[in-house]
Amino acid sequence: MIAKRTIHAALLIACLTLNGCGRRGADDVLVASVIGTAPRIADPDRTLLTGPDAELIRTTRQGLVAFDANGQVEPALAESWTFTKDGLSAIFRLRRLRWANGGEVTGSEVAASLNRAIAPGSHNALKPLLAAIDTVVGMTDHVVEIRLKAPRPNLLELLAQPELAIRNRGSGTGPWVMADNEHDAIILHSVKDDNDPETDVVTPPPIAKVVMRGERAGIAVARFMAQRGGFVTGGTLGDWPIAQAAQLRSGMIRFDPAEGLFGLAVVPEIAMMQDAGMRAALSMAIDRDTLVAGFGIARWRAIDRLLPAQLDSAQPPVSPSWSAAALTDRQAEARRRITAWVATHGTPAPLRIALPKGPGMKILFARITADWRAVGLDAVRVDHDASNADLRLIDEVAPNASANWYLTRTGCGAGLPCAATADAALKASRIAPDLVHRSIEIATADAAAAEGAAYIPLAWPVRWSLVDFALTGFHENSFAVHPLAELRLQRN
Repeated sequence: MIAKRTIHAALLIACLTLNGCGRRGADDVLVASVIGTAPRIADPDRTLLTGPDAELIRTTRQGLVAFDANGQVEPALAESWTFTKDGLSAIFRLRRLRWANGGEVTGSEVAASLNRAIAPGSHNALKPLLAAIDTVVGMTDHVVEIRLKAPRPNLLELLAQPELAIRNRGSGTGPWVMADNEHDAIILHSVKDDNDPETDVVTPPPIAKVVMRGERAGIAVARFMAQRGGFVTGGTLGDWPIAQAAQLRSGMIRFDPAEGLFGLAVVPEIAMMQDAGMRAALSMAIDRDTLVAGFGIARWRAIDRLLPAQLDSAQPPVSPSWSAAALTDRQAEARRRITAWVATHGTPAPLRIALPKGPGMKILFARITADWRAVGLDAVRVDHDASNADLRLIDEVAPNASANWYLTRTGCGAGLPCAATADAALKASRIAPDLVHRSIEIATADAAAAEGAAYIPLAWPVRWSLVDFALTGFHENSFAVHPLAELRLQRN
């Protein structure tokens, strides 16, 4: 309670610093904050995108397809597409558009942009999920073909991600263009239809001007409280106590039913973390229901398995063997295993848990370590990027509704303890001749991953936004994507 009052007082001070609470900006301008660092027009083939980077790319560069406000795929650069019957070719018909720098968009330029993402030297975050793409070909100026080595029914969801937005010499196709930098903000103006008979008619977004910032959660929430901003997005569990302490009106805080990973990835450097039985002991000792309940987030769900649903697996998701046991029995078994380990190997050093910054992470750390102390293990907190971590939090929303991402993100290639059976099955799924065989291999990989316990699931990811009542067009969705082009300002 004291901590919440302290945060609330800090927000009120910040609110007053922003020239007083209760004042609105212009009715025709959207002031949007994305929680994080200042946004950059980054190259996703060379560097990982931050949340603000991704949002800026969504506003200035289109992919072949995009997500709408409900998280459903809709046309973007491509006005239509079709898959061949064998699922090995996806053909996209492009709209006639121009780059922001004036040149006409061609199929060869679009193909080149996508081929860079899958090239051998690419560091694109989605590259591990694109191994089924053989090549991308510009068949004509207005037709692009993606040739696949194996069918991928969830390909469109990946193509809608900002990592695969189409660019040419750094230029995109809107729906906004960067007009200026104003202190700590980027000013975006909508792309206007120039009545060019050689291009398709462009319908500008409902909001003509956007002022976008990447900033810390405390500043973003204070700006919203001061009515100097109408939209905040990118909130996570780490920032949640800040928004909670703001005591905003009901309906302004919106939570996405995000699907993805929120749990601890094991770093197999010390002997204890190399033992699957000990990793399972850590997982079974956690009281997930109490952990989740302590944050006061409606409909937030604890989870003790890797996959949130069956997805494209041949079997329902596999829970660990101890999942159905009572908490007291689970913790007794964890204590027995740890006691036996200590008797053989000696008392281990405190486990180092790498967590991001934020008040929510302090609460998370306290809850997990209380459960581990109860079964005989101590832990300390280290920075999220610490090189000496024993466990590191993964807090990510899945880019598509496929088990492939979950298994890849927590598998051998991601630096977690390697379960040979899971790795072999995952690799086999990527070259499976059809979707039936692929689903069987995915089920095998899921079962082996559950036994290996290289990843300790905790809950579904938390993603929250603040939405002014003057904004319409916002919808919660499982991808936690909220295109600014879908938002509308209601005039007073």
